[in-house]
Amino acid sequence: MKRILVVLLGLVLLTSVVAAAAETVTPRVYNILLFDNGTGADAAKLAIIFDQPVVFDASNIIVIGGGEPTMIAITETYAFIDVTVVQGGTLQLVLPPEYAGASVTAAFWFD
Repeated sequence: MKRILVVLLGLVLLTSVVAAAAETVTPRVYNILLFDNGTGADAAKLAIIFDQPVVFDASNIIVIGGGEPTMIAITETYAFIDVTVVQGGTLQLVLPPEYAGASVTAAFWFD
Protein backbone atom coordinates (compact mmCIF):
# COMPACT_ATOMS: atom_id res chain seq x y z
CA MET A 1 0.00 0.00 0.00
CA LYS A 2 2.86 2.34 0.85
CA ARG A 3 4.46 1.80 -2.57
CA ILE A 4 1.22 2.60 -4.36
CA LEU A 5 0.93 5.89 -2.44
CA VAL A 6 4.53 6.80 -3.24
CA VAL A 7 4.00 6.07 -6.97
CA LEU A 8 0.76 8.08 -7.01
CA LEU A 9 2.44 10.98 -5.23
CA GLY A 10 5.27 10.87 -7.77
CA LEU A 11 2.80 10.93 -10.65
CA VAL A 12 0.92 13.86 -9.14
CA LEU A 13 4.17 15.82 -8.70
CA LEU A 14 5.30 15.02 -12.24
CA THR A 15 1.94 16.10 -13.65
CA SER A 16 2.04 19.39 -11.74
CA VAL A 17 5.57 20.15 -12.99
CA VAL A 18 4.60 19.42 -16.59
CA ALA A 19 1.41 21.47 -16.28
CA ALA A 20 3.30 24.44 -14.79
CA ALA A 21 6.00 24.37 -17.47
CA ALA A 22 3.72 23.77 -20.43
CA GLU A 23 3.42 26.86 -22.62
CA THR A 24 2.52 26.63 -26.23
CA VAL A 25 5.27 27.56 -28.65
CA THR A 26 4.67 28.59 -32.23
CA PRO A 27 7.71 28.25 -34.46
CA ARG A 28 8.61 31.06 -36.85
CA VAL A 29 8.49 29.87 -40.44
CA TYR A 30 10.98 31.35 -42.86
CA ASN A 31 11.67 30.61 -46.49
CA ILE A 32 15.43 30.24 -46.93
CA LEU A 33 16.52 30.42 -50.55
CA LEU A 34 20.07 29.62 -51.69
CA PHE A 35 21.29 30.85 -55.08
CA ASP A 36 24.61 29.28 -56.14
CA ASN A 37 26.74 31.07 -58.72
CA GLY A 38 27.53 28.24 -61.11
CA THR A 39 28.02 30.52 -64.13
CA GLY A 40 31.79 30.02 -64.30
CA ALA A 41 32.45 33.73 -63.66
CA ASP A 42 31.84 36.36 -61.01
CA ALA A 43 28.29 37.73 -61.04
CA ALA A 44 27.31 41.32 -60.30
CA LYS A 45 23.51 41.09 -60.17
CA LEU A 46 20.74 38.61 -59.45
CA ALA A 47 17.19 38.85 -60.78
CA ILE A 48 14.48 36.74 -59.12
CA ILE A 49 10.88 36.20 -60.19
CA PHE A 50 8.49 35.00 -57.46
CA ASP A 51 5.03 33.50 -57.77
CA GLN A 52 3.58 36.16 -55.45
CA PRO A 53 4.50 39.69 -54.32
CA VAL A 54 7.32 39.77 -51.74
CA VAL A 55 9.14 42.40 -49.70
CA PHE A 56 12.63 42.10 -48.20
CA ASP A 57 15.72 44.23 -47.64
CA ALA A 58 19.51 43.89 -47.41
CA SER A 59 19.28 42.50 -43.86
CA ASN A 60 17.61 39.39 -45.34
CA ILE A 61 20.61 38.64 -47.58
CA ILE A 62 23.86 36.87 -46.73
CA VAL A 63 26.54 36.39 -49.39
CA ILE A 64 29.06 33.59 -48.98
CA GLY A 65 31.87 34.44 -51.36
CA GLY A 66 31.16 38.00 -52.37
CA GLY A 67 30.15 41.42 -51.13
CA GLU A 68 27.23 43.19 -49.56
CA PRO A 69 24.14 44.07 -51.61
CA THR A 70 24.40 47.68 -52.80
CA MET A 71 20.89 48.01 -54.25
CA ILE A 72 17.64 46.07 -54.08
CA ALA A 73 14.68 46.88 -56.31
CA ILE A 74 11.42 45.01 -55.82
CA THR A 75 8.34 45.41 -58.00
CA GLU A 76 5.54 43.05 -57.00
CA THR A 77 6.88 39.60 -57.98
CA TYR A 78 10.20 40.74 -59.49
CA ALA A 79 13.33 41.41 -57.40
CA PHE A 80 16.62 42.78 -58.70
CA ILE A 81 19.65 42.60 -56.38
CA ASP A 82 22.89 44.43 -57.17
CA VAL A 83 25.54 42.31 -55.42
CA THR A 84 28.88 40.74 -56.31
CA VAL A 85 29.00 36.94 -55.91
CA VAL A 86 32.20 35.16 -56.90
CA GLN A 87 32.27 32.05 -59.03
CA GLY A 88 31.08 29.17 -56.84
CA GLY A 89 29.71 31.59 -54.20
CA THR A 90 26.21 31.53 -52.76
CA LEU A 91 23.62 34.19 -52.05
CA GLN A 92 21.25 33.30 -49.22
CA LEU A 93 17.90 35.08 -49.09
CA VAL A 94 15.71 34.62 -46.02
CA LEU A 95 12.20 35.79 -46.77
CA PRO A 96 10.30 37.23 -43.78
CA PRO A 97 7.66 34.93 -42.22
CA GLU A 98 4.74 36.63 -43.96
CA TYR A 99 6.26 35.65 -47.33
CA ALA A 100 7.32 32.12 -46.37
CA GLY A 101 4.92 30.61 -48.90
CA ALA A 102 6.52 32.40 -51.85
CA SER A 103 8.24 30.28 -54.50
CA VAL A 104 10.84 31.23 -57.08
CA THR A 105 9.61 30.77 -60.64
CA ALA A 106 12.90 31.89 -62.24
CA ALA A 107 16.26 33.45 -61.29
CA PHE A 108 19.09 34.83 -63.43
CA TRP A 109 22.70 35.87 -62.73
CA PHE A 110 24.14 38.86 -64.63
CA ASP A 111 27.77 39.98 -65.12
